[in-house]
Amino acid sequence: MRPPIVWTAALFFLCGGLACLFATAVPVSRTEPVKVDAIVGSLACLIALVVWIEGRRMPLVAFEVTIAAGTVLISAIVANATTNGGMMLTAFAYPWVAVYSAQFFPRRAIIVQTALIALAFGSGLAIDGLPHTVIAWMIVTGTVSCTSLILGNLNESLRRQADTDQLTGLLNRKGFLAAAERERAQADRSGDPLTVAVIDLDGFKEVNDGDGHAAGDALLSALGATWRSRLRAGDILARHGGDEFVLLLPMTKAKDATEALERLRVPELHIRWSAGVSEWREREDIDVCLARADRELYRVKQALPPRGGRLRARRPGVLAQTS
Repeated sequence: MRPPIVWTAALFFLCGGLACLFATAVPVSRTEPVKVDAIVGSLACLIALVVWIEGRRMPLVAFEVTIAAGTVLISAIVANATTNGGMMLTAFAYPWVAVYSAQFFPRRAIIVQTALIALAFGSGLAIDGLPHTVIAWMIVTGTVSCTSLILGNLNESLRRQADTDQLTGLLNRKGFLAAAERERAQADRSGDPLTVAVIDLDGFKEVNDGDGHAAGDALLSALGATWRSRLRAGDILARHGGDEFVLLLPMTKAKDATEALERLRVPELHIRWSAGVSEWREREDIDVCLARADRELYRVKQALPPRGGRLRARRPGVLAQTS
């Protein structure tokens, strides 16, 4: 099943392309720019086909460029829109571009897209010799800009809430899986290795039982903040649930993950952790890689020496790895 960012983009270009081809076959007037409609319609249908076939492998920036190309194509219709039909198509198309951008693109891309719409629409009106439509230009660009920014901010806030663990501020499982898929696609294109580490705190239940859940929450929060500050900018750390964390290390082989995990030692927090490490193999599902790392984690925890009293160990970390 194709993700929404793929099939909605393909549908947008397909509908626009068919509308242009229909206008070519059944022009609403003698001044209808049928040649432009035919060219734009054919290009839009071709883009829809490419997005449908290649969309799963396209990075986000490719979608940004593709939608920008759609904005330019619409401006070609505007530049030749000597009929109401062309202007109506434009009036419907630009708001949909704004909604799509707000739904799937980051804020910077939304701003660029709205600026491109304003420029393209204005250029089209100027080329068509319609300077008296400046009020229409102001209304359309103002509506599109406000719609994009408001919906973009709302979607960004909702995504942040949905993908973030409220206690630690790290990604939650849902956010991690989404980020991991993006990194997997990048690694497939570049051929760089990708490694996953599953980290589990040793004796965390005893911390909760002995000091209370508030102390346990404070420990998890402190660990999350400290670990995040000690990782590389491209590393992805998430709370997988309870006292388990998962770390994704781009451009890192399993044998080299030890160095990254060593940076997670926090002696002052007096908590020990165990980790299982596994290299994410090409075309492998993330759950398979996580399961392999979990097995290594279980093996390491089984090998831990028994400790008397509370299991609040002061040795900061034990890890295992597999490729």
